[in-house]
Amino acid sequence: MARQKSTLPPTGAGLMRFFDEDTPGIKVSPKGAIAIVLIFVAIEILLHAFGTQIFG
Repeated sequence: MARQKSTLPPTGAGLMRFFDEDTPGIKVSPKGAIAIVLIFVAIEILLHAFGTQIFG
């Protein structure tokens, strides 16, 4: 009995991976993004708490 050779499909298939191209723009680390979000949340809380006193 002849043994069949199993072939796997080629990987990649011409698809581009996410980090193959470097796009222009601002680079922000994950820690920096979390810090920016936390700053905006703190500003929002302060404006909600003291906004009527400050802006009338």
